[in-house]
Amino acid sequence: MRTVSLIVLIGCLWTAPAFAQNEKGWFDVDFGVASAAENVTVTASSARLFLENATFGVAYDVPRGASFDFGGGYMVTRIVGVGVNFQGTAHEGFPGLSIRIPHPLFFNAYATDAGPGAVALQRTEGSVHIQAMVVATPNSQRFRVRVFGGPTFFRVTQDTVDRILYNQVFQVLGPLNSVDITRYEYSESQGTGWGFHGGADAAFYFSRVVGVGGFARFSRGTVELSDLSGAFDVDAGGFQTGGGLRFKF
Repeated sequence: MRTVSLIVLIGCLWTAPAFAQNEKGWFDVDFGVASAAENVTVTASSARLFLENATFGVAYDVPRGASFDFGGGYMVTRIVGVGVNFQGTAHEGFPGLSIRIPHPLFFNAYATDAGPGAVALQRTEGSVHIQAMVVATPNSQRFRVRVFGGPTFFRVTQDTVDRILYNQVFQVLGPLNSVDITRYEYSESQGTGWGFHGGADAAFYFSRVVGVGGFARFSRGTVELSDLSGAFDVDAGGFQTGGGLRFKF
């Protein structure tokens, strides 16, 4: 019995200093979900057709998607650290299409059609978050709460519509005019830009090195893309939340 008690005492004395060691750096790996900063982006263009203006519109739907990120940093003091985080998000949505086409022979006799596209368009965002971090629980060894923020570099890659194709039926001797969207052509557009981010992270450590945690982050920036309307701005970033592994050393 005395031997067992001695072993337990030695184990406690050995473990306590291990947890009490100051953190020099950290590394995080997370999976989560991402809500885009802009759920729908609408663009419009016009072209001269039959001596009048034909108009074409696209509404890009960006629903909630998946998120993955990893990063780490170095503790400048026991409370303040600096680091970098790399994040990627993926979204997929069906565009909304609309057209307004003039009659070939009669003025002000437009035909319209609108509806969702049949092929989903992809959007991915890559973000580099440069962050300053503050530990809000410096006296706790197993629980750690961090708040962070700083500038963010965004790269957005999105499928954008280049052309809306349609069938038109009209009367030669009257103003009857109808159109039906048949399909659309699209290509990949890319843009980059700077913005900002801020958030918080909470973790529980099983040992001095390994733990699990969860985070919430808000980020925002602006990038320029292009489609049939020409160049247009979109909001990058949004709200991301998730969790994963935590390492400190």
